[in-house]
Amino acid sequence: MFKKLLTISLILAFASLAMAQNTMLIKPSGETIKLKEAANLKEAIKVTRITNFQGVQAKSVISPMNIDAAGKADTITWRKLGGTWNTNFGFFDQDVMFTWYEAIADMTIQGIGYTCSDDEGSANATVSLRLIKLNWTAEQMKDFEAATAAGYYPSTGDGFNEVDPFGEEATGNWIALDSANMIPPWADNADPGANTWDYDLWSDGGFAWPTTAVASELTDPVYNWLVFDDTGLGNADVKAGEVFAVVAINDGTVLDANRIGFWSDNTIGVPTWKFYENGRSDPAVDPGWWVRMYTWDFVVAVDITGDTPPEISNVTELGTTLSTADRTVEATIIDENPGGGDAGVQAAALIYTIDGGNEVLVSMTANGDVYSAIIPGQQPGTVVSYSISATDVGGLLTKWARTITYRIYLPTPGETNLVVFNGLATETGYPQSYYWGQDSVFYNWHHDTWSYGALTADLIDLYDNIFEITQGGPADRNDDAIRAWLGDVATRNYLIAGDEYLGWDRGYADMDFAAGTFEYDILGITHSYNDVSYDGTAGQGLPTKFTVIAGTTLGDSLHARFTANPTDSLQYDPVYEIGVDNWHDGFDVVGANDVVFMTGETRGIGGAAAVQELNVGVSNETAAGNKIVFMSYDPLAVNSSPAYTWYGFASEAPQVQALHWFEADVVGVDEESTLPEVYKLSQNYPNPFNPTTVISYSIPEKADVTLKVFNLLGQQVATLVNGVQNVGTHEVNFNASNMASGVYFYTIKAGQFTSTRKMMLIK
Repeated sequence: MFKKLLTISLILAFASLAMAQNTMLIKPSGETIKLKEAANLKEAIKVTRITNFQGVQAKSVISPMNIDAAGKADTITWRKLGGTWNTNFGFFDQDVMFTWYEAIADMTIQGIGYTCSDDEGSANATVSLRLIKLNWTAEQMKDFEAATAAGYYPSTGDGFNEVDPFGEEATGNWIALDSANMIPPWADNADPGANTWDYDLWSDGGFAWPTTAVASELTDPVYNWLVFDDTGLGNADVKAGEVFAVVAINDGTVLDANRIGFWSDNTIGVPTWKFYENGRSDPAVDPGWWVRMYTWDFVVAVDITGDTPPEISNVTELGTTLSTADRTVEATIIDENPGGGDAGVQAAALIYTIDGGNEVLVSMTANGDVYSAIIPGQQPGTVVSYSISATDVGGLLTKWARTITYRIYLPTPGETNLVVFNGLATETGYPQSYYWGQDSVFYNWHHDTWSYGALTADLIDLYDNIFEITQGGPADRNDDAIRAWLGDVATRNYLIAGDEYLGWDRGYADMDFAAGTFEYDILGITHSYNDVSYDGTAGQGLPTKFTVIAGTTLGDSLHARFTANPTDSLQYDPVYEIGVDNWHDGFDVVGANDVVFMTGETRGIGGAAAVQELNVGVSNETAAGNKIVFMSYDPLAVNSSPAYTWYGFASEAPQVQALHWFEADVVGVDEESTLPEVYKLSQNYPNPFNPTTVISYSIPEKADVTLKVFNLLGQQVATLVNGVQNVGTHEVNFNASNMASGVYFYTIKAGQFTSTRKMMLIK
């Protein structure tokens, strides 16, 4: 038998699955079958003629063979909300993950699928699946702003870490670590024996059903399906409004081994749950359930039998622009009532606000299933937010799950410097101004800031120097735009920095770069080494040794300051400094014109035992005379040990020295005294602190603001701000004299913006 548990969180959206993706079916035997292409999953399964492990042809996965039965074959997937789905999120032996959904109609669940990003470390471990019914509403499931420790059941003597996820093997009551939620979402009592909520929706008598994970590439996802009919356990029925979850468990029995990865996304804002059997960071400190601000790529195959509200899809996503012209928003809106009765869309509306003001409703015009409306042109500096709603002929209402915000960009007249924030890592946000830190006079140097999507020629042609930060990998590839912008204009200079630039959209595979590529011609590199700080276990959570090169334009001053403290070790520590994992890459350079100013130590490439040093920072000049800087790490995350100094925040840091080299080092008026253009939560200063520190944040529009402090267990320990505040930059003095030494998190929520930072109290 197999221990029950499942995993990961998403929100519900309906869409016929486009079978251009390679879809696979997993049989109870562990056999995987790749489905042929077809219009939808139902048809794909029919033409593939799937047989079970006994050689008997299986029934249709999506609906009974009697295809005249009332109902609509469909899939539930979070991908409909957009997202990048490029995070390889791992889970290890005895870990559990679940994704949740809210049923918008009566339906029968007939199968579960998932995409797997990594199966190389899984050995003989399997991914076991089940369904559970939750006792929380969808709003409760969404009501998290940052990673939060939820709790666990004690399980003394279980042979692992003596914690249990659902209480089925508990030796005590639920231990809540989240003061806002004292009972988990699958129960109505902390005592598992007294729980009356029947959460077991589909399982083998309480046990999850094993499947074999089959990995696929980011650009070619393969869905691994578990077909309920083939298990002999029947299907699962849910009613409109019920909240349920797909649960996955790693069945391995060697803790911190048998790594399996799921493709996931951290941009669509759907929190999910993960159970860390051996602790998120330490078995004794933080085991059990954590709410994570990631969404796992799970899908559910259903037969919809009840009436459904209108379905809204393919909504135009307008980005920030320099244009002041009118802009058109389109959406596909359909209404089908598989349960019978009249169907059709009665009305649809575009709902928008200007600078956070009152909502404006504009009736949308239909052209078949495509509805459109216009947002009037706005002046530079304006912030526009919009969404869609639709009502069917039966009065059922759908409000699209997202709100899109864009700006009419306002460049500073005559400004020559542009800072671009173009990274995928958004769980903790960007400490933007700190890349040119407070102990540097360049904290207030003249520059504009862009963080609104891909670069365009009409934007970047306004500037001479571009500084692009891509922490977590670039959300948009700007290579072609930058190459064209550089052209043969010798006075234009470019810096790009951030981990995963070399791997995020290339399957994290090492690559060669030849003449003609952006990497070779502009960045000056010939080969990439991906994730050299990862050693196959917990390496991504550990700092790695860096070496700065004396005598180089961008490294010499940092070398001089660092070597004045000979007992220290310079290191790359993004987990501590910016709250993300250590995934930095290395590279080889083209030739003598390329000056390496920083190297990083690996933990053994490809499992090799030998430790190597690879280039992580290089500067060069192109044939046209452009000055180029490339750092395959986040420059903010460099510090020292055992005596702590934040070198990524220093005047000597390479990104600050690049200002001198580019001749872009013009200091202006205090930016913090001007009206901000973007939401921003800054790193507290000083950090570490004892016992007081200052937290500053900026809001570009009047908003309801909360600023709270949490401990490592996710428990709230202080509320610093709670109320409506006006546009501007604000500072809060935080006094922690009554708190113990340690790491704390502070989280801001302002309108639709949330961000979290880490700080350290040392007494």
